[in-house]
Amino acid sequence: MKNRNKYRSHFSDEHEASANVKVLEAALSLKHRIFSIVALRRGLRRLRRFLLILLVLIPVLGGIFWGGKTAVEKAYSLSIDKVSFDARQKLISKEQAMKILGIEGSINMATLNTGAMQATLEADPCIESAHIRAELPDTLHIEINERIPVVYVEQESGADTGNRVRFFMDPTGKLFPVMPEYHRNFMGVPVWYLQPGDVAEFKAGSTIGEEKRRPIVELVAAANRYNLIEIPAIREIFRPKEWKLILTLENGSEVLMQVYDIKGQMERLAMILEHCRATQRRPRSINVIPRINPTVIYADAATSE
Repeated sequence: MKNRNKYRSHFSDEHEASANVKVLEAALSLKHRIFSIVALRRGLRRLRRFLLILLVLIPVLGGIFWGGKTAVEKAYSLSIDKVSFDARQKLISKEQAMKILGIEGSINMATLNTGAMQATLEADPCIESAHIRAELPDTLHIEINERIPVVYVEQESGADTGNRVRFFMDPTGKLFPVMPEYHRNFMGVPVWYLQPGDVAEFKAGSTIGEEKRRPIVELVAAANRYNLIEIPAIREIFRPKEWKLILTLENGSEVLMQVYDIKGQMERLAMILEHCRATQRRPRSINVIPRINPTVIYADAATSE
């Protein structure tokens, strides 16, 4: 007990002495307090503590400033040296995509806006979707999905009005410009002549409704299953009535179809044309709507079968 009280008493004595010193200092005049040894020592201790803190903070703050400055300078010095490009349909080249983006020379990573670049590509009516991302330190990845032409579309009244403007239509019914530099492998697709009301506004970016386009898309898909010997290329498609399709083939034959059971009608057309080749006869008109005994009118005779 004495030992514990001894230390406690010693601490209390020191605390009391310190309090007494402060009381005595307070009783002194301002002049004596400023120039007193005790006040001077206390001030030096505080100054020393402040200087130590300042010595620690200066390199820390300097390091933060230098690191931030270096990071900014490095970011502005980074440039895109590699461009990875992937076109899903292989219709648009890397050079053509860069031209759409208006990019020439190097690209600065710090000022790169991938969102704006993606919007620029998707604004092109020949591109369905795009995705762009930057990969440090120096690579830009560009991915696009182009629209696939199914048919040309032209207003049937164009022959009378002289307005022979054509667009491509993709499987979703979207109309987009004919660009030979992109679509050189699709320049031979059929022409679908539109009736008034088939599309709200005949311009790039418009969409033909599902009920209007469905039999046309099915027809082209079914025809593509056959080679050009089995079924010659379809050159023109007319839909004079909602239920009725009239095709003009490359060999000059006219084919009458309905908008239902497209696949079955194309199978009958292939068999009829095979029979014509075997008998060396040229069909002028073919009606493939009947499932049994479809009608064929030959160009070299007035008879039909």
